[in-house]
Amino acid sequence: MNHGKILLLTLVHPDFLPPVYSVAQVLRDLGYDIHILTFDSFVPAELNLGSNIELESIGRHYDAGTIQRIKLRRKFAERARNITKENPKAIISFCPFTFNCGLDIRNNIPLIYVALEIADFVFSDFLKSPLSYYRNLRTFQKVHKADLLATPSIQRSAWLAGRCRLNFMPFTILNTAYISGREIENSFETFKELVPPDFLDKKIVLYTGAVNNQLCTIELVKAFELANDENSALIITGIRENEYCNELKELVEKSKIKNRIKLFPYVTRHQMLSLQDNADIGVYLSKEYYNKIQSKMIAPNKVGEYLEKGLFLLGINNDYFRPFEMKGIASLAASPKPEDVCVAIRNALLAVNDSGYKERIRSFVLEYFCMQKQVMPIVEFIEKTSRL
Repeated sequence: MNHGKILLLTLVHPDFLPPVYSVAQVLRDLGYDIHILTFDSFVPAELNLGSNIELESIGRHYDAGTIQRIKLRRKFAERARNITKENPKAIISFCPFTFNCGLDIRNNIPLIYVALEIADFVFSDFLKSPLSYYRNLRTFQKVHKADLLATPSIQRSAWLAGRCRLNFMPFTILNTAYISGREIENSFETFKELVPPDFLDKKIVLYTGAVNNQLCTIELVKAFELANDENSALIITGIRENEYCNELKELVEKSKIKNRIKLFPYVTRHQMLSLQDNADIGVYLSKEYYNKIQSKMIAPNKVGEYLEKGLFLLGINNDYFRPFEMKGIASLAASPKPEDVCVAIRNALLAVNDSGYKERIRSFVLEYFCMQKQVMPIVEFIEKTSRL
């Protein structure tokens, strides 16, 4: 049964903001037609989302100059306004830009804001990017106007409530994956095309995402070298042409185990899912900084994706990861130091030799850590407003 259209708005392409895909697929399964409006992906490629989901891209926003970005955003807002003439049941925005766009175009359409990004405003931000500063300021002033407000972690929900002086607590919708119930097409064949032949019989330690100092990628390589497990291989995606990545590439090139480390640039969504589908351990190492509130409120997309694929987690001991360790599905390093990460890697490799870990992950995902469960506040809100 068709229940009508829902419009999803995101500045960042869902290839790099996968909870957008997950929310879309759950709502589609419930009988809604989904229209996702976004900008171009870094690595454009077709991804099979199934029926009744339309993905429309307005143009290349990344690497565009300020004037071009302003023009593209106006084009985005105009197109979004035109789609609202089809009377969607709701608009769901996922970032400050699209929230403000939603406010301008919604008329009487319910506006849901799932704040996937932490965006504060301080004077130094204004000097770096006046447009972003103004957008963040406007978001904080108007966030209470969302008909439903959510963030991807309890810490972020509490922070947003305090920062914006809300008289209510935003919902928490964790960054989880959509359980499709079907295998990714040609997953193993794609994996074989990507990795060296001798990787196929090894335990794969995988990191997919941004590569930088805060995410401890160099520490990961050093720790993997210290672990020196001949039956494992390390795969890292997201390598770019910058100083940090160049240092990382040089480190790998000089390593005695470089034949068991594979570095990729950003890969397509299908390739990334294929890597996850054939890995054993999923990595997310994030440093916390005393003077950076964002670093203490992580809500990584990757954790949901890793667990949906049955990967054992490798992380750093913090509030977000501790529950996964308590469930017996994560190995946490005491600190970002390579020596501590090495200990966590060795423990993770031991854990994936136990056949029971897959069932623990599967049960946790099915019962709680999947978008089918997490998105229920949105589902119930749309159903309630549709009856009014």
